[in-house]
Amino acid sequence: MRIFKALLKMEFLLTKRQLANLIMAIGMPVAFFLFFSGFMGEGLTKAMEAIYVRNYMITMAGFSSLSFAFFTFPFSMKDDQLSNRMQLLRHSPVPMWQYYLAKIIRILFYYCLAITVVFLTGHILRQVSMPIEQWMQSFLLLLGGATCFIPFGLLVSYFKNTELMSMVANICYMSLAVLGGMWMPITMFPKWLQGLSKLTPTYHLTQVILSPFANSFAGFSLIILIGYGIIMLVIAYLLSQKRHSI
Repeated sequence: MRIFKALLKMEFLLTKRQLANLIMAIGMPVAFFLFFSGFMGEGLTKAMEAIYVRNYMITMAGFSSLSFAFFTFPFSMKDDQLSNRMQLLRHSPVPMWQYYLAKIIRILFYYCLAITVVFLTGHILRQVSMPIEQWMQSFLLLLGGATCFIPFGLLVSYFKNTELMSMVANICYMSLAVLGGMWMPITMFPKWLQGLSKLTPTYHLTQVILSPFANSFAGFSLIILIGYGIIMLVIAYLLSQKRHSI
């Protein structure tokens, strides 16, 4: 337990060093939310506009959270690889599962912070109002759904250099967010693109996090989302085994 606490302490020391990146990862989706929610609901009735702003707030909270899975998590691991810290840990008594768990706890903390900031922004500046149980449901679904994307970040960390990692992470992050309906409803897309959108994990994340306001919970989307996470985790494990066998 003492070793694990030391690993956690190291992770949160990194938070202080990378504070500017943390602010940017949360601030950009907040700015998008404030900008687009200010005019895209024009022409709707008050009730419809309130629903649009609420849904957009929730999807932007998800968008903010995913940035930590695609950027913070893999680049933190890449830094450890380049500095030989991971290699030292592998030849030390420290169990590697503790190393990964400390990384994941740091990302979950960022998730909680991002969701809270976006929710507070929506409530204070855009007058989003919900019963407390719906706030809590949305928070937990966002936290759980975004966790399924951590294996995606693990895969990104296996690219050989940071330039390629950055390119792949940016393409995946932005394209999945747009295609999955996090920026705009997929009903605005052409029919052929709507079919492609429904294959993306972000589409199913959107279905899950908005399901507290639907007539039924998006259980099928949750299963697919978990399935994506498991598949990415298995691929990452196989790549790890192959790398260590070389």
